[in-house]
Amino acid sequence: MKYFVCADIHGFYDEWMKALNEKGFALNNDRHKIIICGDLFDRGRQPKEIIDFILSHKDKFILIRGNHEDLMQGMLDRNHNDYDDLVNGTAQTIVDLYPEWQISEFNLKKIARITGLQKVLDMCVDYFETEKYVFVHGWIPIIENGYRYDKNWRKARKKRWEKARWQNPVNMLKYEIFEPKKIIVCGHWHCSALWHEQNPDKYEEFGPKASFHPFITKNMIALDTCTVYTHRVNVIIINSKR
Repeated sequence: MKYFVCADIHGFYDEWMKALNEKGFALNNDRHKIIICGDLFDRGRQPKEIIDFILSHKDKFILIRGNHEDLMQGMLDRNHNDYDDLVNGTAQTIVDLYPEWQISEFNLKKIARITGLQKVLDMCVDYFETEKYVFVHGWIPIIENGYRYDKNWRKARKKRWEKARWQNPVNMLKYEIFEPKKIIVCGHWHCSALWHEQNPDKYEEFGPKASFHPFITKNMIALDTCTVYTHRVNVIIINSKR
């Protein structure tokens, strides 16, 4: 299987399609699949195009739940938005999905149902694993007291996964919290912060010396390009027997 892996599309459908095409993704190739390491929406203005593409080709996708999927599901479950939803762009995603809504008919759960948003959220999983890789959003669940590896992370409950989706991969690099004999592939935090952490004399976190290319070591691959800033999406190809 050839996996086309990306993360943190954040509503930028055109940029995502450009990156997939440049890497040679083909819908008619049965061995081509897409893994998205979380955060499909809540920055760019094309959530409808993303949802329609995913639901039209569901067998092509493995969707990892990100912290923005959690934010969206929380807003839908409450059936109203709050300040954080406005700040994070979650409320704007609903407006972009359903611009014809009337204030008297405003029902978030209904909009999620009729636009296909809820179907996409229901497709999301906490992680995906192959013989060599673990795909997550922020990180695997850890022992937070002292930042330590938890060998039982696969059995973690919902609340611990929700916390893990907010974990900063920069801290995981600092504390060397990795999965033995595997590579963790993540999104959530801009790659430039990891490049800067590894070599601050060469790289800036933002600015002319910042690098948003995939951050790759023997233990981890980070993919988030800070798409709202760069208007780019990283896509890498991983070959697997699975």
